[in-house]
Parts: sequence; C-alpha cells; structure tokens
Amino acid sequence: MGGICAFSYLKDFQHIVVPFEIEYATLTANETDLLYFLGFFFLTNVVIRIMVNQYPLRIYKNEKKYVAVFEGQIPLLSKQLPFQQGDVVPVPPGGVLPWQDSRYKINDKKVLLLEDYFRTPSELNAMMIPENPEDEQQNKQ
Repeated sequence: MGGICAFSYLKDFQHIVVPFEIEYATLTANETDLLYFLGFFFLTNVVIRIMVNQYPLRIYKNEKKYVAVFEGQIPLLSKQLPFQQGDVVPVPPGGVLPWQDSRYKINDKKVLLLEDYFRTPSELNAMMIPENPEDEQQNKQ
C-alpha cells in the first residue's frame, strides 16, 4: 500500500501546481550559515555523547564488589568498570550541569549516579562507604 502511494506521488509530482513560490534554502541563506548550522549540530551531538557515556546503564553487585556497565564509544558495544565498595567519591560542585549533586568519581572516571534510579537511596550511600579492615578480617576467619 505504501509503495503504491509513493509511486503515485512520484509519478504525479511534476504535475502539481503550487500557487506560491517555494524557497528551498530556508535554514541557510549562504554557505557560512550552513557551516554554522553543521558545526552546531556536530557540537551538540558530541556534548550529548559525552553525557551519555558518563551515565551507567546498569550496576551489578556481588557482596562488596560492583561492576558498572556503560555504553561504549561504538554503538551496541558496552564498557565495564569494576570497582569495590568505597571507590565511589562525590565530585565537588562546579560547571553548569543541573544535577551537580549527582556527579561522582569511580576509579578516576567521572560518572552520573542519580538517586532515583536505585531501588533505595541507601544503595548509593552503601557504595560510598569504605570497607572496614575489621570486616575483612572477620570475613576471612
């Protein structure tokens, strides 16, 4: 059905009479405007890509060990970041991001961890509490 509609549209396209003149280059009046438009488009994509790469897709927990899964640089690939309890450190506020209190560092990698995406806010706090050496000795015995 869609193919028939497309064929009839393309066949009759040359016979359509438009009562006004269509201006085709409305976004760009000259080549400089086109370069500004394309530059801003690519810059916006790079900024969005950087932000997406800071947000973990999943965080898996096994006792005191965690694995954060991030989106890779190439689409459909993922990157894993293993870390221990206590490796999550809050980053001091700075910059223009609206979620300054959700910025953390895990093994020198800046990440965004939003409290709302954990089952309970205490799970995020548990990741930040350093492991006590006494607990390690009790676990070994």
